[in-house]
Amino acid sequence: MDAGVAAVVGAAIGGGLAGLTAIGTGLFGLRQARLQLKHQESEAARQRRFESLTERRGPRSEAYADFIAAGQELVDVLHGRQEEFHQQYATIQSHIRKRRAAVAIAGPDAVVAAAGEFADAVRSMRNDLAHGKRNQPFRYRHEMEQRLDAFAKTARTALEDEGSSV
Repeated sequence: MDAGVAAVVGAAIGGGLAGLTAIGTGLFGLRQARLQLKHQESEAARQRRFESLTERRGPRSEAYADFIAAGQELVDVLHGRQEEFHQQYATIQSHIRKRRAAVAIAGPDAVVAAAGEFADAVRSMRNDLAHGKRNQPFRYRHEMEQRLDAFAKTARTALEDEGSSV
């Protein structure tokens, strides 16, 4: 083989290797760009979820606080005299139902369910008293306090959620 041909073959091999290196580097760069884009899209979606949750947190907090206040009215009346309970019960139950509707709209499902459990217990108490199963409303005080506390705990958990699962 003469020196000229060897030089051309060497240059071709060198050029081929340089080309392959450039292709490999380009493919690696493309892969990195795709990974970076995927990460940015994921981060943007997470940020949108977080912002959405933050925007809902205020109205949710207000709905939850109003429901707790209505429930606390009932608990407070259960700590008073029996005559006061019978005079105020219809109004208090109406407040609880209305506040439950606001919680049902605000969500999420776990909080709606906890509000429903409290409201159902209030309705059950009313039915028991109306049908003579119990004649002392004050015997329900502890149960109502526990259910209202369970609602409050569920509501706090929902408000503390930072959007990772929303």
